[in-house]
Amino acid sequence: MADSAEQPHHFQEDSVADIQLSSQLFQDIQQAVQRQDPNADQAVVMQYLAAVMGYMLGSERNTPADERDALMDELCGFARHVYGDLAQRQQQQTQRPTGQAFGYWVPPDK
Repeated sequence: MADSAEQPHHFQEDSVADIQLSSQLFQDIQQAVQRQDPNADQAVVMQYLAAVMGYMLGSERNTPADERDALMDELCGFARHVYGDLAQRQQQQTQRPTGQAFGYWVPPDK
C-alpha cells in the first residue's frame, strides 16, 4: 500500500485526534483483513475499513443519532482531507521545475 521509506504523516482536523500514519500500520491492517478474507485486494481492504467505521459508529448506543451522523460526516471529511493532502503531495513531487532542461546530450557525429 505504501513505501516503507515513507515518513509518517500527522493530521489534525477539528475534533479528530492527532494520528500518525505509517507504512507499517498500512501493512498491519492489510494483513489483518487478509487473514479474514485471503483474496482481499486494496479496494476490498478499504471496504472493510469503511464497514468497521460504520459498525463501530452504529454500535455507539449511548450517543444520540444526530451526533453519530455528525461524526460520520466529520470522519468522511477527514478521509477526504487525508486523500487530498496525499494527492497534492504526489502531484508536487512529480512536477518538474519550469525553465530547467533535462535529458542527455549526445555530441553530433563528425
